[in-house]
Amino acid sequence: MSALTSAACGNGGGTTGEGADGADDEEVLETEDGEEFEAPTTGGEGVLDVWTFTDEAVDMIENFYLEAYPDLDYEINISQVPTEEFQTQLDPVLGTDSAPDVIFAEQAFVKKYVESGMLVDLSQYEGIASGVENTNDYVLDIGTDENGTLVMNSWQTAPGAFFYRQDLASEHLGIESPEEMQEAISDWDGFLDTARELRDATDGSVYMISGRGDLAHPFRNTREQGWVEDGRLIMDDQLYELLETAKTMVDEGLMMDADPQGEEYFAGMNGDEILGYSLPTWGMHFWLKPNGEETAGNWRMVTGPTSYFRGGTWIGITETSDMQDEAAQLIEYLTVSEDFMREWALEKGDVVSHEGVVEEVRGDYEEEFLGGQNHYDAFAEAIGEIDGSIITEYDQDIAGAFDDLALTPYSKGEMSMEEAIDAFKMEVQNLYPDIQVD
Repeated sequence: MSALTSAACGNGGGTTGEGADGADDEEVLETEDGEEFEAPTTGGEGVLDVWTFTDEAVDMIENFYLEAYPDLDYEINISQVPTEEFQTQLDPVLGTDSAPDVIFAEQAFVKKYVESGMLVDLSQYEGIASGVENTNDYVLDIGTDENGTLVMNSWQTAPGAFFYRQDLASEHLGIESPEEMQEAISDWDGFLDTARELRDATDGSVYMISGRGDLAHPFRNTREQGWVEDGRLIMDDQLYELLETAKTMVDEGLMMDADPQGEEYFAGMNGDEILGYSLPTWGMHFWLKPNGEETAGNWRMVTGPTSYFRGGTWIGITETSDMQDEAAQLIEYLTVSEDFMREWALEKGDVVSHEGVVEEVRGDYEEEFLGGQNHYDAFAEAIGEIDGSIITEYDQDIAGAFDDLALTPYSKGEMSMEEAIDAFKMEVQNLYPDIQVD
């Protein structure tokens, strides 16, 4: 789920990119943070154009798909765009001849494209239609539009968990195993009580979590209702509980209050000031492992107070593509192929969407980073709790507004609850005038 900034490179294995003719003339753009990336491109006739925000696409296509299909009679051009710029680059060309053939979309904005009316019905392809019988229901729910048409599918599931430092838990809390930790934080009251015990035992030098980001997804993604239903903004009870829990943890010094994915957030993974992080399956591989090299082997995972989910990547074919059959073959391989799923799961540790492969892999899996713990089995149990129906096309904008205008200022004591909610609702009305805001 990381957002690297280079285009996929290599030519001669069936892919084009930086190594393709004319690549030196490609336009170089910058993100708001000044990070450079190459403008996404389309390669013309006989080229399958893939636009992605994640380097997983590059890995899967170059090191797995092209190994399985080495004699393709066309090239694959992969353009990788930073997540924050992906929609800006894609939206102006979607529905035109300049659109790519295949797009990858993240959970935060996937429904926007699922409901766009600009993607191809995947069920018309026999290999995909029969293969999705083994795909987890919530994955299919998210990739299916309001008319019941499957237009995007995914190779992965993304249940979330609480990853914690076993050495710190043992030293400061007397907790010696994941089973004991899960018992201590099996609900939010227990989570807060354990956080208070940790604060008192360390004179406030060790925090339970890094900040509000460790609370946002477990609360938001266990709501009973999505952000918008029948054209109306919904304030699920979980949102109020999120606000109150975050405020309590700030007031009582139970969390560091680091900005999500900021410098302090990642630095804490190598230090001894933060007991744990709320992360999904991919979070361990893309965030915790690279930033926790000095603490590797000391981490463990438990479900925590609630089962939740976060992220995931879906793949679809644009309706303007003149390579739809070739695109369908790629999507069939990446999202329903049992052989690929098994190889990907065993090599990468990703919790895949193929239910049969998950059952096959979960029994004997060991993760060295987690001290040999079988996290795959625990994640497999959590998949069944995921409700994909709460995902809407408005999620990214509305969730961002809630975090910026309600969760952050209220938890920091800068606004009252009423002021924070009013500011949030006003922004939703500005963003989406057609949504009814009570």
